[in-house]
Amino acid sequence: MPCDVGFVGLGQMGLPMVRNLANAGYSLSGFDLNPDACAEAAAHSAVSIATSPADVARQAPVIFTCLPSAEALYDVYTGENGFAQAGRPGIVTCDHSTMAPEVSRSLAKAMMAADIHFLEAPIFGIPVQAHEADVYFAVAGEESHIGAVSPFLEVMGRGYRYVGEVGVAHTMKILQNGLGMGHAVLTAEIIVICERLGLDTGAFINLVKEARALGLSVFFEKYAEVLVSGEKTNAGLVPVSTKDTSLARGLAHEVDLRAPILEEAAAVFQEAMDRGWAGEEMTVVSRIARSRKGNTNNEHG
Repeated sequence: MPCDVGFVGLGQMGLPMVRNLANAGYSLSGFDLNPDACAEAAAHSAVSIATSPADVARQAPVIFTCLPSAEALYDVYTGENGFAQAGRPGIVTCDHSTMAPEVSRSLAKAMMAADIHFLEAPIFGIPVQAHEADVYFAVAGEESHIGAVSPFLEVMGRGYRYVGEVGVAHTMKILQNGLGMGHAVLTAEIIVICERLGLDTGAFINLVKEARALGLSVFFEKYAEVLVSGEKTNAGLVPVSTKDTSLARGLAHEVDLRAPILEEAAAVFQEAMDRGWAGEEMTVVSRIARSRKGNTNNEHG
């Protein structure tokens, strides 16, 4: 059944964006391999669940994707039941996933061969911001197709910026995420130092927020208290943070830059994975910081 827009990938970021589109009055066709995510999306009357990505492409002229891995992206776009198999030339696809730029370039070529338009619009923001439609998008690809996606981007977030050809937006997103993951690791270490000094940690957190000086970041503002309390707050999960820091570190290697802070952030999130915390939120970095003793360089654990 025809609908206004399609969405494949109903995870921590995708599901709230689908809800925002539905609440704005758009009809949607959605798909995810997780039946629980599909059921949650289908609870909204404006959302129907498709049988495959190709099925979504047969119903919607514009499709967004938000997926966890390059393998998942290739399967959705070029796989046996992917967009390219739908027989719908001229549709516009737009990928929100955080991927290496070469993945986007490869997909853009594959979609061009199928006469399907490909844009990338990685998300600048965290899950709680997706719920509040407070994320921002960097958009790259053929500029003439942006009009097809811009009304939806404006509903899912607070705006977007066009940055150039395919690959540029994902490169900028990776660099931005490198900053964010560095902020997370450093904030955790500062909080633990504060605790071990016996300071009033809550007073310190409030001071940093009120001062709005160099120490304040979005991560600090939203999650500093969580590093103390350990509560769940719908922060990004550890595997995503591990991927993000690895991609940022890869860009540093690509330009032959020694980047010890990025290396440290990547090592911390990899340690969280090695400890079996893949199901934990990224705020688990405070648990790693608390486990450390001594001042040995590059000590992890």
